[in-house]
Amino acid sequence: MVSRFRDAILLISYLIISFLLMLSSDSAIVEGLRSSTLFSIGFIQEKIQAVDAYFGLRSQNEALRLQNTRLAYENFRLQDALLENIRLKNLLQFKKQSAFQLIPAKIVGYSPQDFVSGFILSTKNFRHLQKNSAVITVQGLVGKIVKISGAYAICQNIFDPNSRISVRIQRNRELGIVSWDGGSGLLLNQITNTVTVKEGDVLLTSGMSRIFPPDIKVGHVTKVQKNEGQLFQTIWVKPAVDMNTIEELFIVRMKRSNES
Repeated sequence: MVSRFRDAILLISYLIISFLLMLSSDSAIVEGLRSSTLFSIGFIQEKIQAVDAYFGLRSQNEALRLQNTRLAYENFRLQDALLENIRLKNLLQFKKQSAFQLIPAKIVGYSPQDFVSGFILSTKNFRHLQKNSAVITVQGLVGKIVKISGAYAICQNIFDPNSRISVRIQRNRELGIVSWDGGSGLLLNQITNTVTVKEGDVLLTSGMSRIFPPDIKVGHVTKVQKNEGQLFQTIWVKPAVDMNTIEELFIVRMKRSNES
């Protein structure tokens, strides 16, 4: 549209100039008319060039913005691939060093809330899955397998209201039970007021249950409150694993009765 307008103006300008040049009179009126017309035509052409330059720059800017957006997206993809590579390397190293038999799995969804709080897992080694197997990451305990269907399994995480985990305080070896606190953390229960618990104390699975192997990190103590007139103190715990960020994890394979 701008191009058509510019061409029309130029055509009119050339016609006016040609008409003026055909005039032979040198009178002051004709000269004034010629001067005014030439000035107007020059002014219009200058503005047309400015408009062309503006729309040309806008087009270039749009192309540059498009290119920058594509480059930014590629940069995000490369960063995500790098982080995934680092994460997978850590998982592989952890699997090699672990004393457990580990089955790699990936989170593909969330379990129905009316069933259990947890994740839907997918694994290629589904033939080795067993109910009540512990689920862990490099950072620590996630939960346990509560249902298996083909290559998929449901993991009950430690935030499920029915989850109970036998733990041991690493520093003094005291036993307790960890459960969900109703929010974004955990509670360490069954610790009497006579036991000294400190902020930062690390909690590990005790190995007293057949579900969770010993010495898997569950979390660390963030706050301690001794309750006067009560037998047990209230202890808040931060989980070792951030349930909102995990993608890959491991299912601990329990040995069958006919295995050594």
